[in-house]
Amino acid sequence: MEEKIIVIFKNQITGQSIDLEIPLNLSATELINGLNKGFDLGIDMDNPSRCYLRSKNPTALIRGEVTLEEIGLRNGTIIYFDGVWQERQ
Repeated sequence: MEEKIIVIFKNQITGQSIDLEIPLNLSATELINGLNKGFDLGIDMDNPSRCYLRSKNPTALIRGEVTLEEIGLRNGTIIYFDGVWQERQ
């Protein structure tokens, strides 16, 4: 049975907040790619320095091929998209 968690995704640019059920064996890159496409975030998936999200509970930088389980994400984790990298363009 695939282990899943429920997280809160907060887009701080639009103010949108949504609960998402996601599998723990997903890589950070797969999660970012899915959220990027699903919410039209405008993340440049070809630029590793701009391909990340942040989380709280646990506090972490979500990026790369590490799984969400390895990062330590759990039920109730808040994942933030704030577009900070957009300001540096």
